[in-house]
Amino acid sequence: MTQTPLVSIAICTYNGAKYIGPLLQSITGQSYNNLEIVIVDDCSQDGTFDVLNIFRETDQRIRLYRNEKNLGYVKNFEKAIDLSTGEYIALCDQDDIWVKDKISIMVGEIKDNILIYHNSDFIDDEGELIGTETIATKRILYNGPSCLPLLFSNCIHGHAVLFSKKLKDYIFPFDSRFTHDWWIGYVAFNTGSVKYIDKVLVHYRQHEGTITDTFKLRGEDVPKLRVKGISLIDVDFELLEYCAAFKYNREPGLVKETHRLLSHLAKGEQRLKTYWFLLAYFDLLFYLRYKPKSFLSKVNLIRKICFQRT
Repeated sequence: MTQTPLVSIAICTYNGAKYIGPLLQSITGQSYNNLEIVIVDDCSQDGTFDVLNIFRETDQRIRLYRNEKNLGYVKNFEKAIDLSTGEYIALCDQDDIWVKDKISIMVGEIKDNILIYHNSDFIDDEGELIGTETIATKRILYNGPSCLPLLFSNCIHGHAVLFSKKLKDYIFPFDSRFTHDWWIGYVAFNTGSVKYIDKVLVHYRQHEGTITDTFKLRGEDVPKLRVKGISLIDVDFELLEYCAAFKYNREPGLVKETHRLLSHLAKGEQRLKTYWFLLAYFDLLFYLRYKPKSFLSKVNLIRKICFQRT
């Protein structure tokens, strides 16, 4: 009989009583049985922990923890991942619904990759599908060897990943300024190979309390950081600096140069040098942001970025 590897499912909860029951039913009902379900509650006050206790009493695979003080979702996921002992680790939000074969499919697909991630569709507050949209129809998803696309954007959603425990050697500690799923993805692109599988394996719930407001249900525009001298791209210089300092970068020179040149550009300096750099690495740096129709449109966009003042 083939031995199946232990998979840890790291779940973080906070005031999720409304949705946690259906989620845990989809987790405990997975067709893949060799699971440990690590749940860390971040001081919920709405009965979430009572629901979690009920599930723990009926499923010995559940390991339940409760924080003494609120850590916030980034640090809470760090704790849940650190507590996970499986060969592979899957992250789980408190309000989604998983397809029954999600873990079975992902374990079969991961092979030598350090991380894989999948497509998801969307459900509303009542659990009904929202049209025919999926993450793949709304976002560009990256499947390549470079970390550069993640410097300006993110395509890795935490609920969609399965990664090797080897990644734990590189991702800690999490910095609360940046989302945990982006950081895990960025590190994975630098320390192994990442694969996207085009299968819908999670029904991703969208409601007013969702951290990632994909359908803008809160009526908010996505905040944009506008920096003097850079009018057409959003630049998080804290994030760029953080990436440049990561000691396991596969392309350290390119990451540092991206940070250095854009920092100068924000001051109105080194415009021409930045122009040639962005043109040379456009297809990676802007992979998740822009798909120019022609080389001329690419050149025109970079010209505006580098020479058009805000």
